[in-house]
Amino acid sequence: MMRAAAGLLAFLREAAAPLFSRRLLVPVLLLTILLTASNIVIVRNAPQPGATALPPLFIAAAVARVAGLLVLAIGITRILAASPRPAWMPDGAFWLSVVATILLFAVSALTGAVTGNPTDALGFVVSDILFILIVAPFAPWLVALAAEKPLAWRPGPWLRKWQMWLPQLIFWSLLLVTPLAFVHASIDNAAIRGLGDRFWPAMLFDGPLSVVVALVGLALNNAAYRRVARS
Repeated sequence: MMRAAAGLLAFLREAAAPLFSRRLLVPVLLLTILLTASNIVIVRNAPQPGATALPPLFIAAAVARVAGLLVLAIGITRILAASPRPAWMPDGAFWLSVVATILLFAVSALTGAVTGNPTDALGFVVSDILFILIVAPFAPWLVALAAEKPLAWRPGPWLRKWQMWLPQLIFWSLLLVTPLAFVHASIDNAAIRGLGDRFWPAMLFDGPLSVVVALVGLALNNAAYRRVARS
């Protein structure tokens, strides 16, 4: 038991260590601005139930959020992984990572559809757990797609030694990412229904919270990648 606990804590320390890099200051600040501003616009312009068309501002904010998140997530992943690739270079690995991330969005949407109404608390938690269980085994390869040079297009070399990283990755993802993502989604759902005077404080808290969710997820995946890369 003590050995298992020590292994879990060691994995968490490995995940957290690269987050203190000075190179992350500007990307994290940009990510905070992007996610906070886009979330405010999306929530304020969310379509009403039964609406047949999406408001233009809602569409614009959603597109900006997804595009910006793709670019910043790949850049941050490369920084965390100490990649030999320039963090912001739109090279072949960048575009392959974009395709992989879009597929992850599709998997997330599919798990949400399978588990029911995403605004339902139980449905959201079950959906998030299912998503983690499906995606976690591929985490080292997803990082390698963005970070490795030459291009890590073959998944095989990155889907091994799973006992060194997969149980730890799933444990910390469920313990940290799922609860934080649940709080984030709950705030968004409450804001759409109407928060009155609490809207702005909630949104200014929710934006940085969504950044924390993203960084924790990226850092945990990076720790899994590093363990495979060293083995």
